[in-house]
Amino acid sequence: MSDAEIELRKVLENVTEKLQYKDAEVSIKDLNSGGANYTSTLYSATITSPGREPLKLFAKVASASEMLRQAIPLDHFYRTEQMVYEHLVDVFEKIQDKYNVSPEHRYVFPKFFGAQSTYGKESVVMEDLTEGGYSTYSRFKCLDFEHAAAAVECLARFHALSFAFQHEDPEGFAKVAEKVKHVKQPATPDMKSTFMKMVASAVEATRNEHKEKMLKFFDEMYLDEFDKFRRPLSTTVLCHGDYRASNMLFKRQNGRIQPIVVDYQTVHTGCPAVDILYLEFLGTDEEFRREHHHELVERYFQEFTAALHRLGLDVDQVYPRETFDKELQEMLGPALRTCSVVLPLVLVEASQAPSFGAVSSMDSFALSPTEHFAERFGGVVSDCVRWGVL
Repeated sequence: MSDAEIELRKVLENVTEKLQYKDAEVSIKDLNSGGANYTSTLYSATITSPGREPLKLFAKVASASEMLRQAIPLDHFYRTEQMVYEHLVDVFEKIQDKYNVSPEHRYVFPKFFGAQSTYGKESVVMEDLTEGGYSTYSRFKCLDFEHAAAAVECLARFHALSFAFQHEDPEGFAKVAEKVKHVKQPATPDMKSTFMKMVASAVEATRNEHKEKMLKFFDEMYLDEFDKFRRPLSTTVLCHGDYRASNMLFKRQNGRIQPIVVDYQTVHTGCPAVDILYLEFLGTDEEFRREHHHELVERYFQEFTAALHRLGLDVDQVYPRETFDKELQEMLGPALRTCSVVLPLVLVEASQAPSFGAVSSMDSFALSPTEHFAERFGGVVSDCVRWGVL
C-alpha cells in the first residue's frame, strides 16, 4: 500500500465515522488521469456498510517531487483548494440561500466529504460525479458552442458570487483574498532555461507568416507578463485560474448541458477576463473563435449581469461593460503568453506527460511541439494578429 493510499484511508475513516457507517468496508482504486492532472494522484473509493447504500467517492492526494514543490508554489495550491471546499463553498451557499437563487441558476460545487493537510500527502475527498451522470470532455477535442456557452454561464455565476461576497462581507472577503492572492515566484536559472525552451517551441510551432511577429513579441516579453495574468486590474475578483474543459464535468439535464467545475487549486484574486480567455485559448480552435468568440463573450456578460441582479447587485456599479471590454482586450497579450507554455501540457499525449512525483528537473516540462499543438496554437496566434495583439 502506497503512502498516499495510507493517508487517504485515514481521511476515509473519518468520513465513515462522521456519516455513522457501521462495520464499514473501504475499497480504493487508482485512477489514471491520462495526462489531465499533474499535481495529484487520483483515486476512486467506495464505502459500504450493512443496510446502507454504497457511497461512491473521488479523491485527490498530492503527488509532487520535493524539487518541484520548491520551484512551484504547490503548497499554496493545495491549501487553496482545501480552503475553497472548507470555507468558500459555505460562503457562496449562504449568499445564494439569502437571495433564494433557484436551482437552475445556482453555482454548484461538488459535494465535499473531507480533507487533510499532511505535507506531501495533502488530499481532498468529494463525491464521485460520474455516479450522478456527469462525464468528462476530451481535452483533445475542441469545445462545441453548447458546452462552451454552458461553461461561461457557470463562470459568470462564480464571478458574480465573488462580487456578492465582497459586498456582503468586505472583511471576510479581504481575508480570503489575502490567502489566495498570487505570489510571484523568483525565477531560478533552471526555470529561466526551461521557459526559454518552451518559448522556442512555441515560436517553432507558429505559422511562417507569423514567426517574425512572434519573435518580436517574445523578445519583448518578461516573466512579469505571466504575473500580470494572475493579478487584478480595476477590481479584485476571485478567479478559478485553470478554467478549462479538463476541469469540468458535464451532463444533460432537462434538455440542457449542465457543467460542474472541479480543481480549485489555482483560485486567486485576478481579473474576470482571464478565465474567459483561458477557456477559449486552451479549449477551442480558430474556426470556433471566428464564429463564436463575440457570441460567447456576450453570453458570459449577459449571464454575469443576470447573476449579479439575482444577488441584489447592479453590474454598472460593480463591473461595467466598458471596463470588462477594456480588460478583455488588455489581457489578450498575457493570455497568449500563458497559452504558449500551458497548451503543450494540456495537449500532451498521456504517454509523454511528465509525472510531478518523479520530476527532477524543470526541463521535463519543455515538451516538443506536436502537430496538434501547432494547429491549435497557430490558430491562437492568428486570432491575436487579427485582434491587434501582434
